[in-house]
Amino acid sequence: MRRATQTAIIGFADAISAGVPVLAQELCHEIAGKHTCDLRLSKQKLAVEFPAVNYGEVLDEEDPYWGDGLTRESQEAVSQRGSNFVRWLLERPETKVVVATHSNWLASLFNAVLEIHEQASDQAEVGCDLTAWFDTGEMRTVLLAPL
Repeated sequence: MRRATQTAIIGFADAISAGVPVLAQELCHEIAGKHTCDLRLSKQKLAVEFPAVNYGEVLDEEDPYWGDGLTRESQEAVSQRGSNFVRWLLERPETKVVVATHSNWLASLFNAVLEIHEQASDQAEVGCDLTAWFDTGEMRTVLLAPL
């Protein structure tokens, strides 16, 4: 969560300075287990390091997806979190949001959760495949609508 938060704060510094709220959501957590770089800091440490972020949606003090630390979280579990996130997001009042998260999580979201009907012409012209792997810091525009 630290790396994604750092990216969001750097990439959207002007919006944050203008008062756009920043909300952490545990469901967007990178695939967990085995690799200590993917172990989330405690909620308290994150709140101290990133005081501009609202951690109200992070319910557990410690990383709930870490498990025994020896086993990598399954892609199915990551995809289920992605599905839960989409349901949560569709219930939110905001109509424009930025999701700053990790490429593996996004790959699961775009390949196992979302049903992609068509791409905007400007995305097709630049060769943007919504199901392709995200590059570091890459941004894509998506219209999310319930089926």
